[in-house]
Amino acid sequence: MANKPTIIRPGAEAGLTPAQRECVKLLEDALDSAKNGDVWACILVACGPTDFGSAMAGSDAPRLMLGLEVAKTSILDRVTGKRSVIHR
Repeated sequence: MANKPTIIRPGAEAGLTPAQRECVKLLEDALDSAKNGDVWACILVACGPTDFGSAMAGSDAPRLMLGLEVAKTSILDRVTGKRSVIHR
């Protein structure tokens, strides 16, 4: 039987880990920026305990690619131990 997705409801944040709370904050900040018209394209990669997913919106391929390269460098820094704290 497949695991059901976790649904975050108002008040559910109390049971989240610090890393999960940081993810929620990051998504809220990105949504606020998008609602203000500051975001023209985005890529979202979300990871759960056993899988991941990705989605893309917009068409600014050059900036999306630049952002991906910066993200890849940050991920490599964490994987290799050069940076291990939550960082945006």
